Amino acid sequence: MPEQRKLRVALVGLGRMGQIHAKNYAFLVPRAEVVAVCDVRDASLEWAKENLNPAVQTFKDAEDMFKNSGAEAVLIATETSKHAPLTELAISNGLHVLLEKPIAVDIESSQRVVEHSQKHPHIKTMVAFNRRFDESNLALKAAIDAGDLGKVHLFRSWTADVYDPSGFFINFSKSSGGLFTDVGVHDVDLARWFTNMPSSCPNPKQEVTKVFAVGQQVRHPELRDLEDADNGDCIIEFTNGTTAVLHFSRTGRNGSETFIEVCGTEQRVAVNPGAEKNKLQIRDKHGVRTECHQTVMDRFKDAFIRELQVFTDCVLDDTPLPWTASLL
Repeated sequence: MPEQRKLRVALVGLGRMGQIHAKNYAFLVPRAEVVAVCDVRDASLEWAKENLNPAVQTFKDAEDMFKNSGAEAVLIATETSKHAPLTELAISNGLHVLLEKPIAVDIESSQRVVEHSQKHPHIKTMVAFNRRFDESNLALKAAIDAGDLGKVHLFRSWTADVYDPSGFFINFSKSSGGLFTDVGVHDVDLARWFTNMPSSCPNPKQEVTKVFAVGQQVRHPELRDLEDADNGDCIIEFTNGTTAVLHFSRTGRNGSETFIEVCGTEQRVAVNPGAEKNKLQIRDKHGVRTECHQTVMDRFKDAFIRELQVFTDCVLDDTPLPWTASLL
């Protein structure tokens, strides 16, 4: 039997998410092969040498890697402020792109990436909204599309990352786009997906009729000077009549919580309402309790792998990218 062809993948950015993607791609996606990585930090490249195949090439310059590594596709997981220029550069060099969310820190840069991608239709460019690849979310979406919920009229979500007292997100506030862009983008994306906004209103400038948002500096008042928050709430009214009520936080106390509820005229469906890690119920001197996932990477570990597998299959088989998980 002939050896199965593998997609030659490169990665830019070996921070927290980049390292997760690198190990997933290297060891858990059979149809892919990591051929190169790029990061400006010596420590990150040393990590690659210690944790990936010794044959993986290391670069400090992304364009050099795009041109000389032999990669066919690239996963971009740098800080958000670098997403747009790197994506455009990769597309211009003929590489398929899997881009960590969000596209950019502002609308103008995001739009330029979308337009640049549209000029190269033979290049597949997908934004890595991993929660669309979660098994429970996929089941909910299938139920909505089948009409089981009736007419959907309300989407609610709660996303809370476990609190990190180091306040690492403060230093990355400007480059990440802040709480609403870095964390809230997941909830906004799912709100649009579950309420069928992309298909019911093809013009993104006309999707929203009203929006209200407020941020708080609950634990880190210094975020006010950065025009950022550690907790935020948002209410969105879409043109198709549905409403989204969103909460996102960096100060969760009991691990990572991601709760979704979709209300229709026939059913109300919740995903992960208790944030349980498993089916264990612990009874001891403290009472009755369940355990929860400690990090979002733990909660969505299978979804992170599935998005890489789907992207790889689409490139190798030259099939369309799923849903609107491509550039939105």
